[in-house]
Amino acid sequence: MRAKTWAAAACAGLITTVAVTAQPPKTGTVKPASGEVGAPSTAAQPTKATAEGLTAVLGDCRTALGKVRDYSCTFTRQESRNGTVGAEQVAEMKVRSAPVGVYARFARPDSIAGMEVAYSGARKLAKVKYRPAGVDGAKGFRTISPDDTKFLADNRHPVPEWTMSALLERVATSVAREKGLNNPVEVYSSEFQFAGRNVTKYEVFTRRPHAFRTAHKMVVFVDQQTKLPVRFEMYDQPKSGATTGELLEAYSFTDLKLNAGIGEATFDV
Repeated sequence: MRAKTWAAAACAGLITTVAVTAQPPKTGTVKPASGEVGAPSTAAQPTKATAEGLTAVLGDCRTALGKVRDYSCTFTRQESRNGTVGAEQVAEMKVRSAPVGVYARFARPDSIAGMEVAYSGARKLAKVKYRPAGVDGAKGFRTISPDDTKFLADNRHPVPEWTMSALLERVATSVAREKGLNNPVEVYSSEFQFAGRNVTKYEVFTRRPHAFRTAHKMVVFVDQQTKLPVRFEMYDQPKSGATTGELLEAYSFTDLKLNAGIGEATFDV
């Protein structure tokens, strides 16, 4: 077991400082390319695209991610569990691309502050080291399987699937499945600013319901400079009279630092 190189209080303070930039876009706070909050501009208006065009974009994202050995970031997520959309959760996260390694320590909200997870695919027994928030965390880390049912009751996905690569593949797999079933896939693109970065927003609609459909709508924000997918959203089928369905999951990766040399020790908690 390694000693932490930073104190828990310091970590919480760090994430508190950057949490403002980590917040996901909401109505009225996403900046169009013009830079004026909520301004209806020509650049921000959605443009009809094609599923083939989206596939090419996802391919560019894969290429960009292939050049990233590791990254650290502020990780913000919001998930629906048991029909209820939970609060936004903010964590410091460190990821190694191959073999996959994930370390995250949560700072917001208070109910989850102090929760830590660590996973390394380099280990013979690929388990998750998990320290819960609150009083239970005082007992230290416990070892669980990535698909531990109790852990997944509170988390939509196993820890190895929290990465940009895994989320990108989730979208790509969904689009490929719909095309394979000859179901329509509608794609719209527009330019925005997210967390101070110029991004292209891709809205993907798979409107035909079926048992294996991932979501009614998926949204991907791609950084125009790095080509990295920095935000993902998925929405359920809209209820009668509504234009947008309930949020299923949303994940953001901000304050990215690439290829800093994250080693195995990061995941050895």
